[in-house]
Amino acid sequence: MKGIFVSHGSPMILVENDPWKDLLREWGKRLGKFDSVIIISPHFFSWSGTFLVETQPKLECIQDYYGFPDELYKFCYSADNDVDLANKIVEEGQKEGLPIKQDNKWGLDHGAWIPLMYMYPEGVKAVTISITDLSAEIHYKLGEVIGRVVGDRNVLIIGTGSPTHRLELMYLNAKPRQTKFDQILIQKLKDGDFTSLFKLEGTKEWEIASPEGMLRPLFVVLGAVKPKKAEIIGYEVPYGGVSMLAVEFYS
Repeated sequence: MKGIFVSHGSPMILVENDPWKDLLREWGKRLGKFDSVIIISPHFFSWSGTFLVETQPKLECIQDYYGFPDELYKFCYSADNDVDLANKIVEEGQKEGLPIKQDNKWGLDHGAWIPLMYMYPEGVKAVTISITDLSAEIHYKLGEVIGRVVGDRNVLIIGTGSPTHRLELMYLNAKPRQTKFDQILIQKLKDGDFTSLFKLEGTKEWEIASPEGMLRPLFVVLGAVKPKKAEIIGYEVPYGGVSMLAVEFYS
């Protein structure tokens, strides 16, 4: 099992000459093909405190963004669901006492399908699981469940989101700059100091950065692959208030 974390960026990436697209394309080529991809997007959020695992045969594209130029709505990416893997994750999670159940009302939101479209343009079988308002530790435990279910299978797990996600600053055309939170996060990842990541939430730096999805997708990936080290594949601050990060984990 392989794990990565990547920022999906603004939907404008679809029509802009953005080097992040090249990063995604080249990364996908280097990683190679997988039997299935499990993707955790911050835009698939369950407020009920229950993890939702999509189990319908097809994960349809969701264009969950509004007020953008019409040309953005020409892009979409759907995927066949690995229903067997999805159901096994639910079954194992319930055995572990996690609040988790099957669902069939979601699909691939832009936090999921934009990375997949550039990394695997030829298509891929996928599984998508929500995040919740529960703790980072519970999301890590979900990752552990996923890791046990997957075992030695040729599966990639992707968590998506932006470490700094202050959209109001972007709309105000704030000057792009790296936040202190990003500096701390990247250094801890480089150092392999994954345990201390749980202590970041609630710090002043965390509150200023307002990480997208509270970085819950990252904690799911960490629990699934239990990495020994991380490599920073890419980092940029394209807008004031928004940062982009790409991380590959090695177990």
